[in-house]
Amino acid sequence: MQRRPKRIPDYFVTRKNTILQVLFATLFAYIFINIYRPFGSGEWYNISSAEFIFYSGLLVIAGMLVVLLSRIFLMFLIKKKNPVTIRYYILMIAGEILLMAAMYAFLEKFTMHDPRSFGFLFYLALQNTALILLIPYVISLLFFAWKEKSMSLNNLLNQVRHSSNFISFHDDKGILRISLKLEDLLYLESSDNYVSIKYLHNNQPKSVLIRNTLKNIEKKFENSTLLRCHRSYIVNTKRVSMVKKEGTAMKLLIESPNSEKIPVSRGYQTMVKDFFDQKHK
Repeated sequence: MQRRPKRIPDYFVTRKNTILQVLFATLFAYIFINIYRPFGSGEWYNISSAEFIFYSGLLVIAGMLVVLLSRIFLMFLIKKKNPVTIRYYILMIAGEILLMAAMYAFLEKFTMHDPRSFGFLFYLALQNTALILLIPYVISLLFFAWKEKSMSLNNLLNQVRHSSNFISFHDDKGILRISLKLEDLLYLESSDNYVSIKYLHNNQPKSVLIRNTLKNIEKKFENSTLLRCHRSYIVNTKRVSMVKKEGTAMKLLIESPNSEKIPVSRGYQTMVKDFFDQKHK
């Protein structure tokens, strides 16, 4: 039996964490170049420190465009069709390092007219580029893993303490992602192949993203206080303070600091109306 490729944890490749990782890598590269000055960049031209800081920023931005294009490819062409495997993620990072190294070597050879061979310049660029990218990548991935595990642990501890009053949400692989008090749950919103769970923590709106679908969650919590009212929304009816009809449109007012209004699509209006009519009989 052929072994299925291992998937990389979903929280490594969420849109938010991907943006944070790219921004952190950009900042690290900028600081690294200005302190270490790789490729002998400090001797290229007779310019002031302020000018070097400016031009090195442009160099970093040019390099990070490679990373940005790579991540756009990951987010929009790969991730939506197939799960991101560990093997693919490693190959993607290796490709980013090779492309950035080639770009920097090309700039030094043909723009700065370095007399050394392109192969030697590429070898030096590869060393520095690997250092520039791998260090922030490793740090950011460790941080994301710590944050995810810490959240899961806290949720589990809270569930043990208040198990009778908690509601738990799992991802599409059945792994527990968050458990919270039912009274703190506001609503759920779909986002591509993910569900954003909106809740209150210390009376402040928070959200957590899990890989799942509203259809799966609706099925799991059938005949509960969770009610599907839209293709993109499920609400906690205990948090609905008002059902308001505006012409042909219907909205649910959520009791929260932001007093959010959740739309009710036409296909769900009758079911929502019947639910609240039955509830107040």
